[in-house]
Amino acid sequence: MFTQSKKIPMLLLLAVLFCATVPLVAKSLKETRTEAEQGNADAQHAMGLRCAKGDGLPKDEAAAVEWFRKAITQGHVDAQRQLGMCYLLGTGVSQDATEAVKWLRLAAAQNHVAAMKQLGVCYSLGSSVPKDMNEGVKWFRQAAELGDADAQLELGMAYFDGEGVVQDAAEAVKWFRKAAEQGDLNAQKLLGTTYAQGLRVPLDLGEAVKWFRKAAEKEDPEAQLRLGMAYSLGAGVAQDLKQGISLIKKSAAQNYAPAQLELGECCMHGSGVPKDPAEAVAWYQKAADQGDALAQTKLAVAYFEGTGVAQNTADAVVWFRKAAEQNFPIAQVGLGGCLLSGKGVDKDEAQAMKLFCAAAERGDADGQFALSLMYEKGEGVEKHPVEALKWCRLASKQGHDIAFVHQATLEATMTREQVIEAVRLEREWKPTKVEPVK
Repeated sequence: MFTQSKKIPMLLLLAVLFCATVPLVAKSLKETRTEAEQGNADAQHAMGLRCAKGDGLPKDEAAAVEWFRKAITQGHVDAQRQLGMCYLLGTGVSQDATEAVKWLRLAAAQNHVAAMKQLGVCYSLGSSVPKDMNEGVKWFRQAAELGDADAQLELGMAYFDGEGVVQDAAEAVKWFRKAAEQGDLNAQKLLGTTYAQGLRVPLDLGEAVKWFRKAAEKEDPEAQLRLGMAYSLGAGVAQDLKQGISLIKKSAAQNYAPAQLELGECCMHGSGVPKDPAEAVAWYQKAADQGDALAQTKLAVAYFEGTGVAQNTADAVVWFRKAAEQNFPIAQVGLGGCLLSGKGVDKDEAQAMKLFCAAAERGDADGQFALSLMYEKGEGVEKHPVEALKWCRLASKQGHDIAFVHQATLEATMTREQVIEAVRLEREWKPTKVEPVK
């Protein structure tokens, strides 16, 4: 029902921090310059921001640094942080991590929250300084304790993942909740996901719905989809298909690919809406055009079978290939099947073998059974009954019905020693990460 929400990438937070404290300068450039030249620290800081941004005058990062330095001589804490950022990013001065940390620490020591967060990001990522998760957590904690929602979210993630601190789910949820209660969208979604999936906390679909609802009220498409799915399934809330579809449609209207895919599924199967394969294909297409591998696979199947669209195996191959290039196992098996049969593409047993192998090695049951058949028949590879039985058994263990039945047929044609070897290989097998098949 739900997939894990992604936290704010700290590199994005790094960019946000650089711009976050750049306020709108209310006074005119002339007024600001006059006051700055008269020694007003706030005006000097404002002139630095204007020069850095090219606000009302040509962009001049070196001049920005000089104005920040003038403000710093009067103890201006925002200017200290800005100078630290200039050294960190090499804007207006040569990049110098030591100087950057010096000025950021000076600002942070004066309870400058943005400087604390910046230090947290730098040490957590190893950005311009040696990576030190403990030091990163220290700075996020200081900002979090001062009530900053971004820092509370990052501190929660540190506890959730056990990075820089001992893993502690209860402590993670505490900090997620603090950020979420301040209205932080990402914290609300992450808290919803944590409860929806029972990620290191007891499963609580009602609590998940509560937080997804808060995020959905901000018109967030991911939250709208998750809340819509909850209504559609009656998970944590009374089932209401009409409300569920309404929310999914709102999400899809924002060009959110997972919602477009879900709406396509609803149309294809008549779930909450009239069954309409053509409408389903239209939604698959929207999501597929955005690179969604599952939508690309669904679209490929529609073209292959002629469901909701005129049958076109060549187009099916195009979409199977797009998804397979993303290492999507279902598409790899689909493309392999086309190559094996020569439908929509020139027959190529060797390439089909590679695709089946890629899917099988990642643990896909259909890929494992297809690979078993290749070894059994000697298509694209030499016959190898032991390998055939190994892959058949692996697929069968995952509940592949045909593999379960076929296993006995294979074993009946093999020697006792071959069966024992196949069982040994099956037990030793572990899924592996494989590169996309070219």
